[in-house]
Amino acid sequence: MESIIEAARARGYEVRGLTKEMMLAMLKEAGPPHPPSLGERLGIVR
Repeated sequence: MESIIEAARARGYEVRGLTKEMMLAMLKEAGPPHPPSLGERLGIVR
């Protein structure tokens, strides 16, 4: 995840105050969509 911050800094952005959980959430949101898993479809997993 540090590489994401380094890439942002190389483009002139300063990134501060992000927790690991925040970065993981943003990476997940930015990734390609995926269909719900079998457990999610059956209501076993949320």
